[in-house]
Amino acid sequence: MLGMLKKKIRKEILEKLHNIDKEEKKRRVKLLKEKLFLLAEFKKAKCVMFYVSKHYEIDTHEMIDKSIAMGKKVVVPITLKEEKTLRLSELRDREKELIKGHYGIHQPHEKHVKPVPLEEVDVMVIPGIAFDKYGHRLGHGGGYFDRFLHKAPVNLVTVGLAFDFQIIDELPRYDTDIPVKKILIS
Repeated sequence: MLGMLKKKIRKEILEKLHNIDKEEKKRRVKLLKEKLFLLAEFKKAKCVMFYVSKHYEIDTHEMIDKSIAMGKKVVVPITLKEEKTLRLSELRDREKELIKGHYGIHQPHEKHVKPVPLEEVDVMVIPGIAFDKYGHRLGHGGGYFDRFLHKAPVNLVTVGLAFDFQIIDELPRYDTDIPVKKILIS
């Protein structure tokens, strides 16, 4: 029952993400980037994790590049399909180091993997198809981020980026779902 409801919401929001006007999307992503870079926690963060966005998601590529240029240590997740979890690797050059991995997600080529422990991350920008006002998120349904976040230090600042149509009053959720601490909306 819960799974069916999640699937329905996922389908509706994904359709909106795929159909958003390109210029409108660019404008909104720029606003989200500005909001993120103005966050006090982000400003003082030494190490930031970003998801590497797919074409229909909120574009994190420019955010990654700018963070690296600012001198922040940037890490990205690597999908460990067999273990159904993630590990982190430092990224120094997005264009040179990334290849398409599991589920079409770009991640560092094995020769560029530079492992970073989760405890080193100050701010983590988490992907989501939908979020609710309590910080709960709806991903693609694999549970990778929820399993990974169960190991996260309590002081880790987790941030979701969302367009206004991705915000729902209350998402159906399982006890294992981990909410993000902040959601930035445009």
